[in-house]
Amino acid sequence: MATITGENGKVMFGTDSGGASTTVASVRSWTVEHVKDTIEDTSMGDAARTYLSGLHSFTGSMEVLYDAATQDGQAIFEPNNDNTLSVEFFPNATGVKYVGNVIVTSVSRTASFDDVDSATVSFQGTGVLHSETIT
Repeated sequence: MATITGENGKVMFGTDSGGASTTVASVRSWTVEHVKDTIEDTSMGDAARTYLSGLHSFTGSMEVLYDAATQDGQAIFEPNNDNTLSVEFFPNATGVKYVGNVIVTSVSRTASFDDVDSATVSFQGTGVLHSETIT
């Protein structure tokens, strides 16, 4: 089994008029949780509970380091922006990427005397989360 590490991972968002996405600067980590609802259809007389497959959704977060040179690029991830963002999550430089639209729901900023300043950006997916082969 070939295992991979995340050091070449990245997050990209939006599309400019030329069709290119912008890489989010200074991402330290990201998480995307993809879940599926179940709908119970058990009725009287059944010997065990049964379920139907329901809708799926995704949520997630990413940790970014504050970088004075790139803060304008990180400003798109503010909850007061009412934009739905097209986002691509790359676990590595090869394999698959995860693509979907998100709404930023919160930003938690952290500053400490013995660490770099960072922020955790949380988001709610809207629509389908696709996995695509990186080309």
